[in-house]
Amino acid sequence: MALEASTLLFVGIFVRLTAAGVTLLAWYHHREVVCLLGWSLAMVLSALAMAVGSLRGADNALHLTLVTNVMFVIGYGLMWTSMRRFNDDRLRPVDQLIGVLAITGAFVALFALAWWFDAPRRGFSALFSLFIAGLTLAAAWETWRGFALDGLRSRHIASTALACIAATRLIRVALIGLQMSGAVSPATGELVQSFTLYFNIAFLLAATFGLILMAQEWVDSRSARPEASRPGPD
Repeated sequence: MALEASTLLFVGIFVRLTAAGVTLLAWYHHREVVCLLGWSLAMVLSALAMAVGSLRGADNALHLTLVTNVMFVIGYGLMWTSMRRFNDDRLRPVDQLIGVLAITGAFVALFALAWWFDAPRRGFSALFSLFIAGLTLAAAWETWRGFALDGLRSRHIASTALACIAATRLIRVALIGLQMSGAVSPATGELVQSFTLYFNIAFLLAATFGLILMAQEWVDSRSARPEASRPGPD
């Protein structure tokens, strides 16, 4: 039995706003951990996009779809680039802004191209899911590779959760392809999509938990360094 779409929508928005608030508070106390701010902005923008998208109605206008998709892409672009800045403090905010603009520009260009060639609606959904999956995988990779730089073990929790979020998006892309080929019935597609949305929410919570743990571990490791380097008594 498929999970109720309206319930998943409400829970998804609530969880994202809660995650945004928690990570924003954590960033307020640990300003150096810029990936917390990126994650908070990604959650706010995606929650707003979901709320706006729910107002589309039956007509499902493409211009409104573009607006909500761009909000998602900007948010997840900020998430990835902020993790890059956390790993490499040589990167400046302007570098992050350029990266987000480039990603968003590429998405808008491909969306406009698909619109020009009158692509099916599921094609737009597949394009969006691919971009979000790619950005989330990039963030997962940045989170994981940072372990070699600072040795924070909680990075494994966050990177695994991010990879799982990307996996739910890739399953969505595969499902769209199967639906377009007629290999999957609408009822089966609705069932699978509802469960991918459910697990996506669960992995969002896990990623938030992992990022906050990572920030706290980073602060603890910084405070422990002077103690470790301080000479002992003769």
